[in-house]
Amino acid sequence: MIYVQIAAYRDPELIPTLEDCISKAKYKNDLTFGICWQSDSEDRRLDEWKTRSNFRIDEVPWQESKGLCWARSRIQKMYEGESFTLQLDSHHRFEKEWDRKLLSDLESIGSRKPILTTYAGVYDPPTNTKAGNDPFKMVADRFTPSGTILFRPHLIPNWRDLTGPIRARFVSGHYFFTIGQHCEEYAYDPNLYFAGDEISLSIRSYTLGYDLFHPHRTLVWHEYTRKGRVKHWDDHTTANKELVGAAWHERDVVSKKRLRKLLKEEENEVELGRYGLGSVRSHRDYEIYAGINFADRLLHNDTIAGKEPPSTFSTEAEWARQFARNYSLTYSWQPTDVLLADDLQFVYFGIEDANGKVLHRHDAPYDSLEALGSVRERQVQFLAGSSPARLVVWPVSRSQGWMKKTVYSL
Repeated sequence: MIYVQIAAYRDPELIPTLEDCISKAKYKNDLTFGICWQSDSEDRRLDEWKTRSNFRIDEVPWQESKGLCWARSRIQKMYEGESFTLQLDSHHRFEKEWDRKLLSDLESIGSRKPILTTYAGVYDPPTNTKAGNDPFKMVADRFTPSGTILFRPHLIPNWRDLTGPIRARFVSGHYFFTIGQHCEEYAYDPNLYFAGDEISLSIRSYTLGYDLFHPHRTLVWHEYTRKGRVKHWDDHTTANKELVGAAWHERDVVSKKRLRKLLKEEENEVELGRYGLGSVRSHRDYEIYAGINFADRLLHNDTIAGKEPPSTFSTEAEWARQFARNYSLTYSWQPTDVLLADDLQFVYFGIEDANGKVLHRHDAPYDSLEALGSVRERQVQFLAGSSPARLVVWPVSRSQGWMKKTVYSL
């Protein structure tokens, strides 16, 4: 049996997701669903689905909702011992016999506590068009000022040659398949709001002894744009505080403080209790495996490059040298240095270190540059393992190609 967990907030895609999930499954009778349906009286009703014995539906007026992790916490409590569990959002499409294939891939890993997870493929709801079959891995992009980590989907380049899943550093909240035991061992923290859910799910699952893997083939697609549906933060505003109790940004402040305590980014008065780390592996074990220094908010070069974990190093000194740092700087240039041709196509702005290694690149189309006049500025944020030393401004014209470049010291 597979327990399918879906947290849905006023989403018109919920029922199409359920229909596609069931119709594409091989073992339809082995699916049970736990749904937290946070809705308004005008949203589509789930009366038909309530009558089905394999559906457990927790209906909540949208005004009473306290965020994504709060909803997922409620869904966990409806778990009834199913062998496996699949956590989704409420906007997905599925490959034919997705359940059989997921079970086969999970078994092929050979781990006692495996997790299959990634950012799912992309689909478009109006047309149901799926944007290819190339599977994604999750790559860390950077730390945010509040202490969370932003992830980006990167294509697995050699996926056609793979015969099984690959190791992962991070997990996706919207595509997470594992043994049902996870519902009992991992208690969702209802005080987490939205941002930070995935890094919390990653490190807590890892320290509970779970092994993380990305699927080597695409079986599930996800809608990423959020078009056509109301988001929690659209409703839970300061203007609606009398209805909702707290604005979304107030819950978010509390949430991120809890996350920073969990990740050991700061010491504060938060008591995590049962929502803390596991005891099978340590916080340091995860840092070494994933290539992260939480206290200094640094990412290992292997982590940024998206190499398969664990991170590689032989000594603590080497470990320290392999971290990239967050840089935030403003660079400026003279428009007269770039407006040199009538057929200018774009201008290359490259930030380099002292050895000429490109740390950050931005190709600015000609029509995005302003006319001659005062000095222009641009603010950028990027990760790099070496210090920025110079800015290279290099125009490209249609007739002449790469033209004369100008170098500024930083």
